[in-house]
Amino acid sequence: MALATNDRTGDGWQGIVRSFCSRSKLALITEHLTDSSLASNSKASETALETSVHEFGRHWDFRENLWESSPFLEQWLLEEEPAQLAADLFSSDKVWLLRDQTYFKPPGSEHTPWHQDAPFIPVEGCSFLTLWIPLTPIVSSCDAPLEYWQASYPCCHLLDGGASKRSYRRYEQEWQEQNWTHLTTEGLLPGDCSYHDGWTLHGSKGHTGTKDRLAFVAVYGCGEGLLRLCPVMNLAPTSLRSQVQLLRQGLHRSCFEGLEEGDPVPGHHNPWIRCEPKQEHHIHSR
Repeated sequence: MALATNDRTGDGWQGIVRSFCSRSKLALITEHLTDSSLASNSKASETALETSVHEFGRHWDFRENLWESSPFLEQWLLEEEPAQLAADLFSSDKVWLLRDQTYFKPPGSEHTPWHQDAPFIPVEGCSFLTLWIPLTPIVSSCDAPLEYWQASYPCCHLLDGGASKRSYRRYEQEWQEQNWTHLTTEGLLPGDCSYHDGWTLHGSKGHTGTKDRLAFVAVYGCGEGLLRLCPVMNLAPTSLRSQVQLLRQGLHRSCFEGLEEGDPVPGHHNPWIRCEPKQEHHIHSR
């Protein structure tokens, strides 16, 4: 089922925005992100989180917080189309940039396991929004489109099994049998984007196409909260608790350096966007 604009699910908010950015502008962004000098600078100082991701996605080109070394990206993410969309979706000007990241998958790249973003973000009291921006056409299922599953009830999914293909397929089969709603970003073109909040269940199959699948992600927070590195997860499977701990520690180092447990967020590494909401969408801070 193709993803419709502004779909509300039991677990969160998700949707697509067509032509949120011009193709000519996206072509400049793509050229910048694939520039060898930007890639070299990032790889020369790989973060702990990037190292962790590369241990699983061995073929991925995954780099984060490129805005910190690129005034061009900083302006785009804080003042232009992505920032304006985040302000509109949150209906707020109290929006800040958590991180950006590349999800470049050459043919043969690994799948992205099913997950929700919120448990991995070491912040209490804020809402989060992810913009998934394809830089190449998502023509078919071979191009590793981002996919979503909707239950009929709100919950935090305590998924077991780690990142294995077997676990990925098992959950997919279970959700099909339970008649959950399946949504896909197949059909998106450069200039379109998908969005979802921190409680939206999503993942992506391995890339079996013949060309590189390029996607760029921007994650925004709304409001003010506190840094929380060790959430209580007594009911969660051991594999999920370990993954949450690892990723919260990674985000602590890459996005909240110098802050300690209980410190106010956003901190000095998390810039506020410079936009005000202009039009109404169906996602709100809560």
